[in-house]
Amino acid sequence: MSKPAITTCGSGVTAAVLNLGLELIGKTDHSLYDGSWTEWGMSPILPIATGDKK
Repeated sequence: MSKPAITTCGSGVTAAVLNLGLELIGKTDHSLYDGSWTEWGMSPILPIATGDKK
């Protein structure tokens, strides 16, 4: 894990647990997007991919 980590989930709760785990293993370059999918999915201007991956 040489790059900074960003955690996200449906509401931010699981992402917080992931950040705690990262901290406990000594990884300090991490961030949490607390709006997570709840915020992102409601925005009319942010990109959302759907359908089959090509």
